[in-house]
Amino acid sequence: MIVTRRRRKPFPWKRLILPVIAIALVVFAFVWAPSRSVITGGPLQPLMQNMGARFNTIAAPFHFAAQNQLITDRNRQIAQLQTQISDLQNKSAAKDKQISSLNAQISQLQTQAANSRGTTAAAPSAAPAAGGSNTLAQSSGGDLSSGATQDMRRTAQVWANMDPSNAAKVIQRLPIPYVARVLALMSPDDAGAILDAAPAAFVAQVTQENPQLKR
Repeated sequence: MIVTRRRRKPFPWKRLILPVIAIALVVFAFVWAPSRSVITGGPLQPLMQNMGARFNTIAAPFHFAAQNQLITDRNRQIAQLQTQISDLQNKSAAKDKQISSLNAQISQLQTQAANSRGTTAAAPSAAPAAGGSNTLAQSSGGDLSSGATQDMRRTAQVWANMDPSNAAKVIQRLPIPYVARVLALMSPDDAGAILDAAPAAFVAQVTQENPQLKR
């Protein structure tokens, strides 16, 4: 038995020439401005309007879905921006609260320092055995922690519990003798950390007038 192999028939490309030409002419007619104006504004105007209305009716659900998606995306962006604004407002409120707390503490410490200066000025000065130095000079040469008030000890505890950089900002706004006496009530590590965070000029002035802090 002899089996013959059938040849594959070539694709009839010639049959596609006329449809392709017709489609190209229709596309050209709608693209070319003069022919497009004739089609849309000439005798075919009612037909074009009818087809356009039907097309809009068919495409309306797709436009509605696209608009809903656009609205959803914008709502999502608005929600994200509102969340960021809320976070920034919370951070700003926390910083304002911290600043208010530090200002209140500074005012309290300034009041305590003023009361301490008034008490020191009202105290009678003891007559020295030799020389003309007063009691404050003697206390500066002696132990700074001697004769410390309860407010000073409480202030020393507050400074020890504060961040050294924040405490350094506080002591710069107070009288140096008061700062020296409060630092003398603190441990060497806590006092050294605060002095390390303070400006060098202020630290030099404090240690120069109160050499005991160098120990």
